[in-house]
Amino acid sequence: MNNQWMKRTLLAVSIQFAIGSLYAAETAPADIDVSPEVATDQAEAVATDSAGAVSDGAATEAIKAEEATQTEAIAPAKEEVKINKDETKSLAPKAGTQAAEALQKQEGDASQETNLQEVFTSNERQYSLIKKGEISTFYDLDYSYYRDSQINSSIQDGQLYQLRVDEDASHTISNTFTAQYGVRDNLTFTASVPFIAKSDNLKDTTAAGLGDISLGARWEPFPLKAGRLPLILFGSLSTKTGDSPYEINADKDLSTGKGYYSVGVGASTRKYIDPVVLFASVSGNYGLKETDLNQVRGNSGNANGEGGAQTGGQILKEFDPGMTAGFSFGFAYSFNYDVSMTMSYQQSFNMNTTFKYQKPGQTALDEYKAASQSSGMFAIALGVRVSPDTIVNGTVGIGLTEDSPDISLGLSFPLDILGFGKKKKPN
Repeated sequence: MNNQWMKRTLLAVSIQFAIGSLYAAETAPADIDVSPEVATDQAEAVATDSAGAVSDGAATEAIKAEEATQTEAIAPAKEEVKINKDETKSLAPKAGTQAAEALQKQEGDASQETNLQEVFTSNERQYSLIKKGEISTFYDLDYSYYRDSQINSSIQDGQLYQLRVDEDASHTISNTFTAQYGVRDNLTFTASVPFIAKSDNLKDTTAAGLGDISLGARWEPFPLKAGRLPLILFGSLSTKTGDSPYEINADKDLSTGKGYYSVGVGASTRKYIDPVVLFASVSGNYGLKETDLNQVRGNSGNANGEGGAQTGGQILKEFDPGMTAGFSFGFAYSFNYDVSMTMSYQQSFNMNTTFKYQKPGQTALDEYKAASQSSGMFAIALGVRVSPDTIVNGTVGIGLTEDSPDISLGLSFPLDILGFGKKKKPN
């Protein structure tokens, strides 16, 4: 009887121990990490100690409950990682959005280099060519002002009879119409017709008429190639259609031309360095000799110059203009699509100019060689785009030498806007 009571007591203690262990497992803190392996070992130990009071099925259910708890704890962390990953996407606008469409180049928009080319060639046309079959026309209005002090003296038999210092000022307005035709993509022909108006304060007279018509050509012998500067060769022929300064009354009249034929050649190049274009050129000009002249100079005859040769004057019989060489350089800069600026410097040298005079009562000619002259000019041009295809240029020039105009002003624009032009349509 005692044995049976002891067995019942041991069985009750075992059952209570097992129940207490399960209760402790269920009420354990949630932040304690229990791996599946540890949970399995604990369940098996409990089942063994309780002498079969807890079945294998109960242990399995406890393990599944623990795994579900761990999964629920891990799930929010995974969701948070996914959200953070989505938040680090690229900031570039997707195709089809309004921002992407706004950033794309619209049809008709000019690139920076194209705009520079238009700005540059609109003011410095000798550095560019036009396409085969194209015709372009330009109108240039130029004004120049000369101011000079002249010393008039009369010497006879070694004695000074007259000495006077005259302040001279002359104004010249040139209206030039220029047409260009593209013979080939690398060859352009040009023609210019000027109309000149002059006024001289000292002579108190004016003159107006046709100037010297000129013809020219520009040729690019080598195709454009990366890493090589472009080269354009140009040539010109200037006529003497204007009134010659060697055939008028030099004391009273004004000329509208230079009075002789001349031919010129040169070369130019350019370099685009965003946001500017640099340019430079060299040129040479040779004037053809004029003979059979009969102009009285330094006369003291009547108003028509008659009798000058008999009263101390001399007659100009021949004139040789000599050679003229020059160079120029500068740059063009585009502030934006509508406004641009060009700055340039040019200088020329005139050499070997010769006059031959016949003195009264002599048949032989006296030769007089003029001193070499140098003309330097600094110019600033402002270009304004008045339409998508038209740029108007205004120029201010300042003379830097005695042989240069004191100041010059210019206005240039294409006549294509008036219909005087033809552009080749793209294929």
